[in-house]
Amino acid sequence: MKKPVRGSSLQLFLTGLITLLVLLTAFSLGYFYDRAMQRQLISAQHQLFNYASNQVAANIRENGARAEVITDLIAHSGLASAHSDAQRAIFIPQLVATLQANPALQAVYMGYDNGDFFLVRRLDAAAKQALSDAPPLSIWVVQYAHQQPNGQTLQRFEFLSSTLENVGQWHTDVHYDPRQRPWYQAASHANAPIQTPPYTFATTRQPGVTYARKGKSNGGIAGADVLLITASQVLTSNRPSQHAQLALVDATHNTLLSTISQTAGKSPAPLSRLDSPPLAALGQTWLPGRHPPATVTVAGEQWHVSASQLRKASDGQGLYLAMVMPDAELLAESQAIARQAAWGPAIILLLMLPLGWLLARFLIKPIQQLVLASERIRSMDFTHAPLPHTQVRELNDLIDASESMKVTIRDFIGLSRQIISENALEPLLKMVLETTMRALSAEHGGLWLHDGKQLSPSASHDQDGKALTLGPLALDNSLVRDSLASVGAPLQLTLSADQTPPAIHALLIHEHTVLTLLPLQLESKELLGLLVLSSESTSETAAQIHRLSYMKALASFAAIAIDNRRLVAAQQALMNALVELIAGAIDAKSPYTGGHCQRVPEIAQALAEAAHQATEGPFANFTLSPSDREALYIASWLHDCGKVTTPEYVVDKPTKLQTLYDRLHEIRMRFEVLKRDADIVYWRGVAAGGNASVLAVERDALKAQLDDDFRFVARCNQGGEFMRDEDLERLRQIAERQWTRTLDDRIGLGPIERIRLRKLPAPTLPVQEPLLADKPEHCIARRPGDHIPANNRWGFNMKEPELLQNLGELYNLSIRRGTLTDEERYIINEHITETIKMLTALPFPQHLAQVPEIAGGHHERMDGKGYPRGLKGSDMSIMARIMAIADVFEALTASDRPYKPAKTLSEALAIMQYMVADQHLDGELFQLFLQSGLWHSYSALHLSPEQRDVDDIAGFLDTKPGPTKH
Repeated sequence: MKKPVRGSSLQLFLTGLITLLVLLTAFSLGYFYDRAMQRQLISAQHQLFNYASNQVAANIRENGARAEVITDLIAHSGLASAHSDAQRAIFIPQLVATLQANPALQAVYMGYDNGDFFLVRRLDAAAKQALSDAPPLSIWVVQYAHQQPNGQTLQRFEFLSSTLENVGQWHTDVHYDPRQRPWYQAASHANAPIQTPPYTFATTRQPGVTYARKGKSNGGIAGADVLLITASQVLTSNRPSQHAQLALVDATHNTLLSTISQTAGKSPAPLSRLDSPPLAALGQTWLPGRHPPATVTVAGEQWHVSASQLRKASDGQGLYLAMVMPDAELLAESQAIARQAAWGPAIILLLMLPLGWLLARFLIKPIQQLVLASERIRSMDFTHAPLPHTQVRELNDLIDASESMKVTIRDFIGLSRQIISENALEPLLKMVLETTMRALSAEHGGLWLHDGKQLSPSASHDQDGKALTLGPLALDNSLVRDSLASVGAPLQLTLSADQTPPAIHALLIHEHTVLTLLPLQLESKELLGLLVLSSESTSETAAQIHRLSYMKALASFAAIAIDNRRLVAAQQALMNALVELIAGAIDAKSPYTGGHCQRVPEIAQALAEAAHQATEGPFANFTLSPSDREALYIASWLHDCGKVTTPEYVVDKPTKLQTLYDRLHEIRMRFEVLKRDADIVYWRGVAAGGNASVLAVERDALKAQLDDDFRFVARCNQGGEFMRDEDLERLRQIAERQWTRTLDDRIGLGPIERIRLRKLPAPTLPVQEPLLADKPEHCIARRPGDHIPANNRWGFNMKEPELLQNLGELYNLSIRRGTLTDEERYIINEHITETIKMLTALPFPQHLAQVPEIAGGHHERMDGKGYPRGLKGSDMSIMARIMAIADVFEALTASDRPYKPAKTLSEALAIMQYMVADQHLDGELFQLFLQSGLWHSYSALHLSPEQRDVDDIAGFLDTKPGPTKH
């Protein structure tokens, strides 16, 4: 670094000059202090007044801007074309919400070109005083007005509570035609929102302004009344002093608001008639259209006057803020100073001016250059532009400090960018350690992180990058306590081996090593870790102190970065735990799903990794980024999250008649009734004199037939055999057998079942019913919300059954294969649509936007015959096709499904081989699945020895798949 140029001492030069100037000007300070203080106080008063006027103007403008927007929205809403009270009442909640969101609004309304009028008003204290008949619970009032042929106006007032319930109403025929109001007439001739001059509202007698806007197609005028009462609060809170008095007046100097009187409920009074003598005196001397006087005098006391125009008066809507303040209060401080320093001659200051001018000329040039250099630094411009040195030592030191500051800031920003750009915690720790070692020129360094119990070593190496062996540090260790006692500043100690704990012995260089300890702490004083650097020697030079300060700033920034990374890692761990928790809950919901949601991710992630590792073949260009891995992780764990909406009795349906219980019990009871009926017929026949032997034979034959028929029905209910045509015919014959019901089947039911039976006529009891019934109430229709729109935003094209459910007994027993009806199979298949809906509704960040597509594609086929979207292989991502492979293989080999035995490995691979040939699965991914050995490693972990019956996969590689695209 170039040696700085030294010059004469500016401090000595200025000290002598200032001493002379102080002696010469001591006698003249009083006068100039008085004048300067008066100007400053008057200027300060004007600034305070301007601030108050700006606040009032801003308050009026803000409320006015809101009112203009509101009237524009109302004028172009459906309210403008509403022709009846019922149509207009629909908009009451919206208008009430608008009034709630804008406290300055008194009322919003709509005047129609036929003379109708519709208004919603808040019932504040002034409104309730005007509408004295308002019910106590009323918060809002709605006014409806209609012009009658006889020239009268029929008006109705509805009073609403806070929940918009009608708590009262009354009618009046007082004439009111909105078309005759100034706001209506002004807005009807304007193509933009208009505002009226401030005036007192007729109903509440409060000062305010009306904003109006012509509606669409000249349908009427929308209006809003804005109170000026909030401006009064601004006036009161912005008085420059205790005795200052302010007033808000219109173009004719009528007082709308003031700080000394309440004008609400009264007509605007002229300024000259106020109860305040100073304001009244101002009103008498201040003529409209003229500038106000600078002062007014009241009872011998002079008052300073300030006035500001808040709105131009060219349209007759001028608005002014006026203030009067006693001069004695305004100038009290300056007069006190003048009394203390009024004895100095003014001529001395004139003699000092040339000396000041020469001194400024001598110093101005380098200072200007230094200012420009500082501006460049402030603009983050660190380009090299050396400043010239002067003959003044202090200026040279300042220039050197500026250059040093620029270099330090540039280096700090560069290091900060590197730290911010590093997302992983371990590389970040290494970067922090390397940066601090380089800043201090340290030979060894170690970084410990607080793990909740102690400080554990997390990064360490010497200046050559060789790792060091460090141990944990207890929080009560003396070095840790001393570093914390330094309040975050670097602590330097020269210690020997016997003075240091064994945990940091690896940092020692020789017998006496200088250790620099820097705690990593947040602003809350929470300890995150400890940095320990070792060097051979140190000295208390300015450069060394500078480096330690630099290290402190860098450590503070690093602590925040480390804390952010740990928080991100903790949030990621929490999210992963929640994802796995949801998947585990789905698996636990039904024994029929087992560990499906937990094993599919294992297969999917391993197969994706195999594709990523491929260096040749169709997946040579396929890569997995960290975002892709995270997306696949979430999608694979949540690929069946829609099953939370699938009824358990459908997923777990073991028999055909199973719903929430097995309805075979009802049918068995009917057979029992028929067998009892056979006994009754027998005994009645005997009682009537019939042949007991013949009757007994008939009874026993009927019972035997009933027993055999029930065994057949029970066998059909199990669904283990394919139903032949002759089996279906026998079911129909059994169903035709009649039994007698004598009890009402419509009592004691829940509301939903009562609704289904309401449309059906009730039979007269007793009634004959078929033994196996397909009743109308068994057919449950789809509600509007159960349909998937044709052009839905998810692209679903699954064909819906006509019914939501069909619980018919004969219909269910007639299922040819398995236990599910078409309606129930559709309900099960709907789990994938629910999965896509649920995942699409989650606010995934951009790098996880593909999660719904990956999770929602495992039931699609390569030939486009899958569901729910009917996508082809070319329409799906590779990871979505990987999910299909993983889902099928796990389902085939799972051994925890009570409803089916697990497939052996050979059976599962043969089925998948056929599915590839049938264009169900991606053939190239299936080949990768086999050739990567994934099937073998998975089976070794999750399949029983009896299932592992494959040693050679050659026979499964010949699938002849159709063409697919990646």
